[in-house]
Amino acid sequence: MGNRSDEDSIEFDKPPVREEAAVAVPDCDGPLVVQALSSMLELIREQLGMDVFFVSEFIDGRRVFRHVATAPAMGIIRVGESHTMEDSICQQVIDGRVPSLVRDLRVLRTRQPLPEVTRPIGAHISVPVVLPDGSIYGTLCGFAVERSVELSERHVRRLEIAAQATARLLAQAAGELSP
Repeated sequence: MGNRSDEDSIEFDKPPVREEAAVAVPDCDGPLVVQALSSMLELIREQLGMDVFFVSEFIDGRRVFRHVATAPAMGIIRVGESHTMEDSICQQVIDGRVPSLVRDLRVLRTRQPLPEVTRPIGAHISVPVVLPDGSIYGTLCGFAVERSVELSERHVRRLEIAAQATARLLAQAAGELSP
């Protein structure tokens, strides 16, 4: 086979040694996640013409506001505030009692009981944030004080994509999914 020295031989039984850079994984409330979700929520809020958009997390029977974007002078909700699930329209959307898109909540209110907290809301759009393991993290939700005839099912489908991106970002931040 030729005159090869030991230096020219190739060892196949040992994998090559690679040095990997350490990757910092932010937590779900870390600055990178907060910045990314805040930017996304503000963009969605502006594009859909809503007054408020937020990501909520469901914890121990409560809906907790984790990330919030509001129109100027619209400080209705704040990060960290919460309500019981039954006092939120989010639970009714998840349960299928309320559709993901309601252009005029006042009309729906005449047909079925809704939580009191929804009284000032005109239009509402909400989709679940489903983590890669299939569990529901919470919702990606927006509302406007006035009704909105411009919203359509196309907006719901786009919001579902944003909810998938949100779930992926949260799972990556929690170290449950590789980037």
